[in-house]
This record gives sequence, structure tokens and C-alpha cells, in this order.
Amino acid sequence: MNITGIIAEYNPFHNGHALHADLARKETGADYVIAVMSGNYTQRGAPALSDKFTRARMALLSGIDLVIELPPVWSCASSEYFARAGITLLEQLGCVSCLCYGCETKDPALFSRLCSILNREPPQYQKILNGCLKQGASYAAARETALLALLPDGDKRAASAALKKPNNILALEYQKAVSAIRSSIALHPVARRDHGYHSQTVSGHFASASAIRKLLAGQTEDISQTLSFVMPRDALYLLLNYKSQYPLLYENDCSQMLHYSLLKNAADGFSDYADCTPAISNKICKSLNDYTSFTEFCARLKSKNTAYTRISRILLHILLDIRQSDYDFWRRRSFLPYARILGFRKESGALLTHLKKHSSLPLLTRAADAGKLLSEDGLSFFQKHLSADSVYRALVTQKGGRIMKNEFQQQIVVVQK
Repeated sequence: MNITGIIAEYNPFHNGHALHADLARKETGADYVIAVMSGNYTQRGAPALSDKFTRARMALLSGIDLVIELPPVWSCASSEYFARAGITLLEQLGCVSCLCYGCETKDPALFSRLCSILNREPPQYQKILNGCLKQGASYAAARETALLALLPDGDKRAASAALKKPNNILALEYQKAVSAIRSSIALHPVARRDHGYHSQTVSGHFASASAIRKLLAGQTEDISQTLSFVMPRDALYLLLNYKSQYPLLYENDCSQMLHYSLLKNAADGFSDYADCTPAISNKICKSLNDYTSFTEFCARLKSKNTAYTRISRILLHILLDIRQSDYDFWRRRSFLPYARILGFRKESGALLTHLKKHSSLPLLTRAADAGKLLSEDGLSFFQKHLSADSVYRALVTQKGGRIMKNEFQQQIVVVQK
């Protein structure tokens, strides 16, 4: 059985995602395509627009055979940990032969050379990196400077351009992860077809998820016609149906709850939270009296060497109680203690049977089964997972006044098409 994996957020699912799924199947000769999808929180440090089960159904109706959740501990982590957790999960399924990912620069040879430097981190690389950091450069800028210094002159221009693109950065992290765990999973890049990850324009047949979210946030009239050009019909129907029942979530919907978390924990500082440092913790504490909203606080805390998205992730970690100790513990234990299956296509039932035979991770299809399938450590991880999902439900209720089903009430999504 030839199985290809995809790591994605589908926030929301659009035509570019549908094309990606189609290319993943055709270009790799896959019998089945599995998506490892971020749950209710995303890698940029924000709640997902709609809940994970709705987004899983979008994917299943648009070309994906089975969806597995990337839990909150890793779905809102840095690109390095996000990619490493996704690759490790696919590897532990025991039967995925290929990862197909989108990127802005399709140059496997260049990425291989970059990956070789990053995995070895030779002394000259470390010296230049640390020197740039001491001078106040951001980690991304310092890493780029160190990498370019070690590359042949003929690669420098292409590498510099590539390292400024977000999907290229993830592509590099996928390659690093495959190499680091000595995985046999092959890598198959495909070129993105939208206007770019950060594009804010909805036009033509392809648009970024960021542009679609912005359009939905600023909605003043019926935009279903506009979205019908850039989203598959079933995905658009599900999004609009969800929107008629529950509010779509954005960063500032976390503002009140985050403010309470910050005030509650300020006396102890925030250095223990994932990706936070004593310097950032001190800055958070000193700025608390001027807090007004999530996004305003991110803008206030960001600096030349600390990007907005890193601050956003740190604040989300504080809200969800994700600690550095969680990172350290699960990095030593293959990142994940289970594979949480959100849904599958009914005609792909043979795939689920195949996974049960080959996976080294327990396959969790119902929250109620966690007690009998997971170890004590696994249950502890799952409790943090459940707690983060409870926060998401609370945010939805706070904004829209309607209660969503909890993890134990929600059934696995089964799609027949």
C-alpha cells in the first residue's frame, strides 16, 4: 500500500490545498493520502478560524483520505518543532512512504545543502550565528547570515531568497527532521499556486488562507460568491454552515482570557513557558499595565530580535499552559504518545485497518478510549490536549453564546463521497 503524507493547517481549506492533495496522489502514485492537521490552534500562535472537526471534514470532502490531529503542544510551536512532530508522527505510523509539501522554491539540491549545514552545525556556523545573536539580530536573520557564509557563492543569492519564504522554511525543517530521525520517508515538493502565504488578496482561482481569513474578518456583505472562486464547493458550504452556528475565531478573541492568565501568573514570571526567555518574561511583566488586546500586546512586545509570531506563540503557550518542560519531556519520547484520528473517508476503511497493523502509536478514534489505550504519561499529555480544546470551546461560547460539543461528545468524522 503506497501512502503519502501531508502536514497542514487547512485554516480554512482552499483550492490550493485541493490541488496539493491531488498532486500528492498523482505525482507520488499514492493509493491513499493522509493529512496531519493542526487541531484547534495554529503555528502562527492563534486559534483556528473554525474547529478541527469541521476543517477535517472539509479536507475529507476535498481529496484527503484520513486526517490525524497535530495536538496543541506542537501545532502552535516554532517551525522546527511543528515540522519535527509532524514528521515523527508520520514515521511512527509505520507505513507512510512519502511526504508531499508545498513550497515557494522547488530546489531539492539547494535545500539538501542547507539541511546538511543545519544538521551538522559546524564550528564556523555556530560562531557566526552566536556573533549575530549577540549583536541583536533575530534568530532567523542570524541563521541566514551563518548559512550564507558557508555556502558556495553560486548558491548565496538563491538561498537568501528562499530563506525569506515561510513555506520554504517549513520545507527545510521537514528535510532536517527526516534526516535527524533517519526516516525513510521520501520528500516530494510541489510549487505553491496562490499569491503567497502572507498575501492579503482574494482574486483569481487561488488565494492564501491568510487572505481568506482577512476577507471573512472584514465582512460587511455576502462574500460567498467571492469565496466560491477560491474554495472547493464542499469546503465553502461547511465554512458558511459553521459560521451560521458558531463565531469564527481570531487572535483578539483570546484577549480577555489571556489578560487574566497574565495577571494570575505575573508574580511567578513566565520563563517556564515554552519558547519564553527571562528577558521576554520581564518585558511581559513590565508591560502588563498597558495591556489592551492580544494583537496590541504582541506588537508592543516584539522587537528587532524577537518576531511578532514568536511573541504570539509565547502568549498562546501561557494561555494554554504549555511549558518548556512539556517540550523537553516529549522531545525525549518521540514527541507524541498517540495518533488522534479526526476522520476518514468511508471508502478508505482499508487504510485505517492498515494503520492499526503497522502503527507504533495507539490510534485514538474516541476520547473515551484514552484511559485504556494510553500510558500514564500519555494520559497526562492527553489531559493537556483536552484542556486546550476546552479553552477553544470557551472562546467560542464567550464570543457567540453557543456551546460546542466537547471532545467526548464529538464523533469521529466519517465521509462518504
